[in-house]
Amino acid sequence: MNLAPRHLRAAYRRGELKPSDVAAHVLSRLDDADQSGVWISTANPESVMATACALDARIGEIGELPLYGLVFSVKDCIDVADEQTTSACPEFAHTAKDTSPVVADAIAAGAIYLGKTNMDQFATGLVGVRSPYGIARNPHNPDYIPGGSSSGAAVSVATGTSSFAFGTDTGGSGRVPASYCGVTGFKPAPGAFSQRGMVYACRSFDTISLYTRDPRDGHEIYRVLARRDVEDCFSPVDFAGWTEQASPARPLNIATPRPDQLRFFGNAETEALFGDGLRKLRQLDLSVALVDFAPFISVNDLMFFGPFLAERDVSVGAFLDANPEAGVKIVRDLVIGSRKFTAADAYRALYKVKEVQRSLRDFWQVHDALVVPTVGTVLSIDDVARDPLTANFNNGYYTNYANPLGLAAIAVPNAVTVAGVPYGITFLAPAGRERLLTDLACAFMGASAEPEHLRRVAIRAETS
Repeated sequence: MNLAPRHLRAAYRRGELKPSDVAAHVLSRLDDADQSGVWISTANPESVMATACALDARIGEIGELPLYGLVFSVKDCIDVADEQTTSACPEFAHTAKDTSPVVADAIAAGAIYLGKTNMDQFATGLVGVRSPYGIARNPHNPDYIPGGSSSGAAVSVATGTSSFAFGTDTGGSGRVPASYCGVTGFKPAPGAFSQRGMVYACRSFDTISLYTRDPRDGHEIYRVLARRDVEDCFSPVDFAGWTEQASPARPLNIATPRPDQLRFFGNAETEALFGDGLRKLRQLDLSVALVDFAPFISVNDLMFFGPFLAERDVSVGAFLDANPEAGVKIVRDLVIGSRKFTAADAYRALYKVKEVQRSLRDFWQVHDALVVPTVGTVLSIDDVARDPLTANFNNGYYTNYANPLGLAAIAVPNAVTVAGVPYGITFLAPAGRERLLTDLACAFMGASAEPEHLRRVAIRAETS
């Protein structure tokens, strides 16, 4: 069954499906092999079916319910009232009193909540293997990681059990799993979605993100849910104009890093695949200019090797102190280890980010978007086990800087490796250019026939 939002809503309008049909189908799939490691908890089936049946009776309101009958999953660091939030740490589990405003708005718009998905513990990781709840199985090659930290969210969309999924993104968690799983990761600029009702990794620039099959679906869901939250101190006062910027009538000017600044970590195949992606862009008659990538990557070390890591201590450090046996060791060590940084280190980091933002003002006047690989190489589970820290940081080479610099991003499929693992690219731009990024991503995907391996996975999900 095809659960893609536009397909599903069209089927509802034609009377070919009802929300209760879709809910019953998805509930029957949750124990399938391809759902291994995807879910930390699932909603009560009777409750899911009751919600779906109530929507059956509201088909006449489909025009007023923009997410009518879409089934969705929630990364388990985001709160849903009366459901447990674990952040992939069993000892941390607690029943949420309230629902994240973003999730609540989705439900009010007609979407059907399915359950909580697996993740790198406390959203600390870009690999998807740092969880006591197992590893969400990469649907294309189970020997490879699904990407993190929003691993289960991406897999739930890739395997056809969610129309869309909520992840989070601090240093790339809304984009890296999209590459490994062959789906779209839509990360708005920080502030577009309310931050209330979640376990923070870095509250200063965390954002909830979206997974869909198609970038247009991601943008349409974004437009439904993006709003200023007056109760969130990180919600921008000037948000109203963010979603209004259309793509300019002129051809877009795209930037990409100079070849000497690209990193593929010894993988000649992924290097060639990114080159193919750039050629696809040029076939669209877009200007693709080689630029200095140094200002962007100068921010990267602050995320996992610098003082920004201390924000995780603010969020969960007291819990780890009170529960000395809790926590995946590498996650615990990273969080506790951040205490070596001083307040002076934090201020230097903040100054650094502001200096880079200022230095890029002219860049964003000239260039409409930046295109980069989503990840440099593709990693197997064994690769990460051999060197977990280096593997994780390498996965963030093209992603870590985005949120500190206030950028929006869309990660989309580009190609498939010989191992069968999807390999994606990402478009980035400042806040307010989310629609432009969507148009660009759609044009890119239209210029590129969907790889056969991705087609086969999609067909399995639609017919299962």
